[in-house]
Amino acid sequence: MPLLAAALCGLLLTLALPPLGWWPFAFAVAPVFALVARARGARRAFWLGATFAAPFFALYVLWLPRSFAELFGPAFWAVYPFMLAVLSLFWGLTTWGAWRLAALSGGATPRARARRTIVYLPLLWVLVEWARTQGYFAFPWGTLGYAWLDTPVAQLAAQVGVYGLSLLVVVPAALAAAPWAAPAAAPAAAPWAAPARTRAARAAPATLAAAVLVGAAFLAGFAADDGAPELGAPGSGAPELRALLVQGDVDPFARAASAAGDLNTHLRLTEDAVSAAAAAGDPPFDLVVWPEGAVLGYDLGAGDAGPLRAAITDSAPGATFIVGGRTYRGGRDYNSLLALERGAAVGRYDKHYLVPFGERWPLYEPLEGVYAAVFRAFGLPLLASTSPGETVAPVATRVGLVGAYVCYESVFPQVQRELVADGADVLVLATNDAWFGVGAGAWQHFDMGRLRAIETRRWLLRAGNDGVTAAIDPWGRVTAEAPRGVPTTLTASFGPRTDLTFWVRYGGLTPALLLAALVAAAGIGAATRPRR
Repeated sequence: MPLLAAALCGLLLTLALPPLGWWPFAFAVAPVFALVARARGARRAFWLGATFAAPFFALYVLWLPRSFAELFGPAFWAVYPFMLAVLSLFWGLTTWGAWRLAALSGGATPRARARRTIVYLPLLWVLVEWARTQGYFAFPWGTLGYAWLDTPVAQLAAQVGVYGLSLLVVVPAALAAAPWAAPAAAPAAAPWAAPARTRAARAAPATLAAAVLVGAAFLAGFAADDGAPELGAPGSGAPELRALLVQGDVDPFARAASAAGDLNTHLRLTEDAVSAAAAAGDPPFDLVVWPEGAVLGYDLGAGDAGPLRAAITDSAPGATFIVGGRTYRGGRDYNSLLALERGAAVGRYDKHYLVPFGERWPLYEPLEGVYAAVFRAFGLPLLASTSPGETVAPVATRVGLVGAYVCYESVFPQVQRELVADGADVLVLATNDAWFGVGAGAWQHFDMGRLRAIETRRWLLRAGNDGVTAAIDPWGRVTAEAPRGVPTTLTASFGPRTDLTFWVRYGGLTPALLLAALVAAAGIGAATRPRR
């Protein structure tokens, strides 16, 4: 029964996160916390966490096998259970770790261990969320803080980031779970075995405390949102410049197989938009953004690419271009964004966080022959191992310091925090979300990325190959959006900003603070262990 309850809670949690965003379902973690705290052993705690995770990820990232099966064929579905097992391992290890730490830090009795587990779980949970954005196989889907995205609470991200928003889920959940955490007198009793009146008496104060905390978060969010101007009205960060976001809608599978981007499509769309703006008497564009991989088969950064760069910038005279393509240096292949002005490359950003098994392949160099054979079998010569960029830094242009980044990096909050801390006054995302297909994956990616605008209080200009192409203001609101799946352009206004949020200034301390809090809690637990 407890494992079944954990699995059901995992399914309910999918309703809380983007794109649905039904935030009350985020507290489906509360029953799981109670069950873990009552577990009779660390192994049981592990399986409760893993069983909670498995159905959640199976449903929430269902777009993964659907997308890759289109590329590699239906055989890829056989890999999906392995992927789910790896994703479930993180939450299983989280619940196992909290239980073990409780046992080691004074949880000599079931009741003492349960109380400590409830305290450690929220801290360890968010610390693991941060860890899931680090390393070779980073995959941060399922971070609980995104449940608050379309509520006033999301505005607190400017102070505490997405991890602070996650704490605003797991701490109230732990408070609500606390009355059910301590085992009953009979060890075998389940949480629901106590008389209803007793359960209500124990749960009411804790539930009220959790509700007060959530209510306070909403009030604080309303206060943080108070400085936001009405959409289209003058105010702090009011639009001053004009951007053209180009959506080529090029088939990514055909593009990968042919090793050539559809340059003419993006040139034509840009020229048509510039002509239409001139005919309407609108001001010229200051910034033009092409999506990730808009120019393939050419190295825009090469010395002999001058005529190609000139052709691109001539399509919108006087504008700064941010263009996605490949660059090659020292025998390495980079997924890059080039800043172009008047036919010259004035800056470059190389994608730093690469998609595991999409852009970066384990042991690629010693197994290059094996990988090459597999890629040839699928007719995909471009699926080589991409090299990661060495630094995360904005590019200097005539429109200011542009914090440009690529696709997958929009779900890594450290990227935008570093860009803005280094001076970026606008964020630009070039992406190719056509790989997601028609499911929820592209919208999850879009919504998760919107929080970066709130965290940094910067305009976010997003150009997607097939969408979602949009402009997001510093409060996370979509001010302009193009329809998905059609070749089109989007005109958007934006305003550079130079202020730094608390998150930008101090967000890098988050893992250290979480770890310090966990160590302190464990120390207090050990110091107050019951005497035998």
